[in-house]
Amino acid sequence: MQTLRLILIAVVSSASTLVLAGGCDAIRSGESKRVETAPNAATAGVPPTAAGQPPAAAGPPSAPAQAAAQQPAAAGPASAPAAQAAPVVQAAPAAQGAEAAIRVYQSVRPSVVTVISSVVQPGFRSEPTPQGTGSGFMLDERGHILTNNHVVQEADKLEVTLPNGVTIPAELVGRDPRFDLAVVRAQVPREQLRAVTLADSDQIQVGEQAIAIGNPYGLEGTVTSGIVSARRPVVSEPQGDGVLVNAIQTDASINPGNSGGPLMNARGEVIGINTMGLQPSGGQAGLNFAIPINNAKRVLPDLISKGSYPHPYVGIASAEITETLAQSLNLPVRQGLLIQSVEPNSGGGRAGLRGGSGSENARSRQVAVGGDIITAIDGQPVRRPEDFVAYLEANKRAGDTVTLTIVRDGQPRDVQVTLGERPRR
Repeated sequence: MQTLRLILIAVVSSASTLVLAGGCDAIRSGESKRVETAPNAATAGVPPTAAGQPPAAAGPPSAPAQAAAQQPAAAGPASAPAAQAAPVVQAAPAAQGAEAAIRVYQSVRPSVVTVISSVVQPGFRSEPTPQGTGSGFMLDERGHILTNNHVVQEADKLEVTLPNGVTIPAELVGRDPRFDLAVVRAQVPREQLRAVTLADSDQIQVGEQAIAIGNPYGLEGTVTSGIVSARRPVVSEPQGDGVLVNAIQTDASINPGNSGGPLMNARGEVIGINTMGLQPSGGQAGLNFAIPINNAKRVLPDLISKGSYPHPYVGIASAEITETLAQSLNLPVRQGLLIQSVEPNSGGGRAGLRGGSGSENARSRQVAVGGDIITAIDGQPVRRPEDFVAYLEANKRAGDTVTLTIVRDGQPRDVQVTLGERPRR
């Protein structure tokens, strides 16, 4: 009997070892199958979070569990969350934005060039040395390229680098410091000529996609994407007399080297020319600005044919009338422009406009008083100097006549002013 019991124990032990060994192989096989089939499940539309969920039990899967996992259309509570989740639909807007940026980049990148400006340093037999680079884009089949004035204004020598990496000479055709625009021309090989399509920037909607292509920090062919954050009546450039009228504000990244490059809508049409970004302490604040392409359309014919554009000029300096200022000075109106000074030989001077004859301190603000108050231009109410400048630049040229509604000695009257040409600085 004792011998029989030893034999039975030996048989049972051997059978147990075989079962455990088979279980280990099953576990490894199951893990291998899960790794191999996970990509297929994701491709089939299963949310990645569902495919990566750990098994409910910490131990080896049972035979029924393995059988259930192999069933292609198992029904039950575990499948309900996967059916209700819609990650693809939620990600669709981002995918559409990315697809638009890709499409626009592939379409417009061949039109964008690097503009290289060089200067000749004082000295005997000095050679031109590169001063800086910017961006530009092809306008037509004659090789005209639009860029920023500040990219080329000090240049003694100009070159452009085409998208294929070839650098060729360029020449200045015309420039406009007021709008910070310039046109250069290069003998671009015909197979490399790709003129852009210009949009109507008056139709821009705040919130629509904005895509910038340029060469920031010399990194050619860089694309960034964002939205049109706002429109601004007038943004003054930090240096010089330049202004951006009806400026496009965008959060698409614009860095040094992007200047002169195109800002596009999702259709690949150019809506603006990138010009500057607000960078406090060298950082990026996401406050970037572009010149509306309609401003460029307005001046381009003169820049190409004459080399410059005559901006309208009244010849006055003014101060915005606020409620506080009106109360402090006891003014007859609560909004408008209080003329501070008038240039004698300007259109405003010839029309008889009057500047201030005295000075008063209004809430820590020194203001010239006694001058005319402008309340409207051609019937359009004026509240701020920006309104005045924006109206002139968008609607008038040097030589045109405007009607200014003014208040003098408490009485309203209309004055006809023939606009002169803004002095070039």
